[in-house]
Amino acid sequence: MQNELEQVRARLGGRYVIERELGRGGMGAVYLARDVKLDRPVALKVLPTEYASRGLLRDRFLRETRTAASFSHPNIVPVYAVEDAEDFLAYAMAFVEGESVADRVRRAGPLSIRETVRLLQDTGYALAYAHGRGVVHRDIKPDNIMIERATGRALVMDFGIARVIESAPAVSGTRGGLTRVGEVVGTPEYMSPEQATGDHVDGRSDLYSLGLTAYFALTGAPAVSGDTTGKILARQIADVLPPMKSRRPDLPPALGEAIDRCVAKDPNARFANAEGLVEALDAAQLAAPEIPTAIRLFGQELGKLSLITILGSFMILFMFRSAKPDSVDEMLPPFALMGVMITIATQTVREARRLRMGGFASAELIRGLSAVVAERQARRDELRADPLVRRARQRALRWATLLLAGGIALIWEARRLRVPVADAPGQFAIGRTGVALVVVGVMMIGFSLPLLLRSPFKMALPERLFRVVWLGPFGRGVFALAGLGRVKPPGTTLAAVTAVTGSRVGSQPSTTPSTTPVIASPDNGPLETRVAALERWRESLEAREGADYGTS
Repeated sequence: MQNELEQVRARLGGRYVIERELGRGGMGAVYLARDVKLDRPVALKVLPTEYASRGLLRDRFLRETRTAASFSHPNIVPVYAVEDAEDFLAYAMAFVEGESVADRVRRAGPLSIRETVRLLQDTGYALAYAHGRGVVHRDIKPDNIMIERATGRALVMDFGIARVIESAPAVSGTRGGLTRVGEVVGTPEYMSPEQATGDHVDGRSDLYSLGLTAYFALTGAPAVSGDTTGKILARQIADVLPPMKSRRPDLPPALGEAIDRCVAKDPNARFANAEGLVEALDAAQLAAPEIPTAIRLFGQELGKLSLITILGSFMILFMFRSAKPDSVDEMLPPFALMGVMITIATQTVREARRLRMGGFASAELIRGLSAVVAERQARRDELRADPLVRRARQRALRWATLLLAGGIALIWEARRLRVPVADAPGQFAIGRTGVALVVVGVMMIGFSLPLLLRSPFKMALPERLFRVVWLGPFGRGVFALAGLGRVKPPGTTLAAVTAVTGSRVGSQPSTTPSTTPVIASPDNGPLETRVAALERWRESLEAREGADYGTS
């Protein structure tokens, strides 16, 4: 392995500095490298030397490069460059800071429902883009879908065995398919029946593989497996998979039905195209609503304020009760703490006012904060449905019970070691051994209480307070007062953008009346309708800006 790495470094010369191996597959090894000229990290895929000189595999590898390099899509890993020399082939693609779906499931267990919906939507968008350009991936599987760590975005990679759909025009820079009818190319566990039999495949084959990928993401195990490749292919052709709901009872019916439709043996029973899958998920409103970052951060500030209010109130009450009324020194700390709390509350109200000035109505703030709370509840529901988490919780409760009982026993034993103090009636001494027992016992009780009281399945006290205060009449009143006296932003423009994109743009208020027409929300329409609505809004906005410029 080390010799192979040194050979690769020698063939690359000084163009790339290889740091380490990222992975290895049927079409070669992938290394993390740094592009010296551009000073950026890249993932460098190298075809094995013994394959680089074989005409068919070499052509297939070069075609992967040309196909992937011709794509420009946020859910497809872009290709930067190719290194081609005699018996050496490699290409550089963007390095995604994250992990594959397979690695994610192996590390942390099955994906949540929200994560799976995001996976299906992002991959569906990428496949729709590729299929529209006449390309079938043919190897969609958990190892070929990356999840970006910072955003949770899914990106499709490795078009190494993609073939140009015979009925579609070839992508610029590519030629006809190298994979002939009758060849079986792909990963058996995620291969469609028509692919397993060597028949003609189209975009619906990728949907079948995507459905099996979703099955793996939700359960942690492949839907189809076997001892040999032949057995796996036979099962792909003949075995009908059980309904997805039978493996994950917590799935929304629409999500289970969408996956079941993807893995139908008959291609005609699947979605006609990837757009159909995405639109079905959109129509069922399975994806979580997009919560603007400003509202999400504001919710965190409100949560901190709630916790500070609880703790501060108890501390102020304790200080007042213990302080002497005629002692000025003892009365100063609680008043100082009150000043700190009032300042924090004032800053929070100012943040609410900034949000209102940015165009967010009071009802929008409540909806956004409610969505944040709903996310937490959805996460608790997902954890409650996960048998691994339930078993872990049961183990934690058993350990907590043992720690609590052990702590009480140690403190009780320390009491037995007490000896009366001769010169101080009613007082006792317990010695170093007794002190050690008390300290350890108290620590064990301290360890046990959070395990007993804090459950991943139950709502914590600060969140309960958040719901009562900020999502109730008090919060509505504060948000309404925060908007008094503000300059009203162009509501029609903001409404149009929100209807089309689901998010806010622009934070500066304007006194210029808007002439942009309100566009009806196309959330339940097809993707083309939403794109057209966005284009109409953009054109009208450009026209208005041009008119404003002409009159200024």
